Amino acid sequence: MTPASRVVVAINLSPTMSTGPIYPVNGLDTSKLKDTVLVVPSVSLGNVPQLAGDLLVSSLGLKRVAFVGTGETVAPFAGYDSEAGILTGGLERKLLYWSPSKLTSVYGDQGSVYVLLQRSPTLKVRTDGSNDLTAYGELTLQTKKDEHVALIAAAGKAFGSVLVLASLDAANQDDAQLLLAIVRDASTTILERLAQLPALNLRLEGAPPREQQKEGVYPPFLPGAGLTRRTLAALKEQGTPAGALAAWVVEGDNRGDAHALAARTLDLAGIEAQLREPSSWKGLFGGEGWSGGAGMDAEIYG
Repeated sequence: MTPASRVVVAINLSPTMSTGPIYPVNGLDTSKLKDTVLVVPSVSLGNVPQLAGDLLVSSLGLKRVAFVGTGETVAPFAGYDSEAGILTGGLERKLLYWSPSKLTSVYGDQGSVYVLLQRSPTLKVRTDGSNDLTAYGELTLQTKKDEHVALIAAAGKAFGSVLVLASLDAANQDDAQLLLAIVRDASTTILERLAQLPALNLRLEGAPPREQQKEGVYPPFLPGAGLTRRTLAALKEQGTPAGALAAWVVEGDNRGDAHALAARTLDLAGIEAQLREPSSWKGLFGGEGWSGGAGMDAEIYG
């Protein structure tokens, strides 16, 4: 992150003609959002959903079309957009782009998919004049996380459905999840060679009987996925059709994970596009270090 991308500023925007928490700009007609999909990259492990959101915005040429909220639930950071030099902060659209400090921005065209990008961490607690001392003399703190989730859910009401992108901590996979096939792109030649190999038959001897499956709880436990569970629960409670697309990841150079997540998102949306990394990714995971290694910095990642 460059210093310019994390400058604390005080910005006073006054968007007009808001629809709930959505403040349209550049002629966005919010009445036409009911048949569209809102993609919400949740702040998760390795920031993979945010990187996937970057790819969607860059690859589809999305532009800011709205602000969401007034930035009261996120830290007041702002910087310049990597492509057009537009001042941004914590939230954004092709979908929606969200920025803090009243910079909850939406990028896109009058299309079928919108993306909401959060560029700043969610505040945990904040004290204000409404806080009182308890009978024990302790200061009551008002959490901002619930307000943040409520804001996203309220924005989701304007859309036909919501797709939440998340990344999960791969260290928390159980045995069943570890046995799932890893989705990888492979050339036709490799697939043809694999098809010629004999099938591998495995049988567990003396395996303990499987426990009776309990009725699943929705949303399930999502390790490392931030506020994804709360967001899905809030959307379900208000009756907004919603789902989540998650990927198991580990922290490091997560560009490959971001490409895979963005590609799956485009598949679900029925959009064909060549993924293009934004210029802001230059040096994202380091450049050429003192050891002479190219790509991700060898001094950082070995």
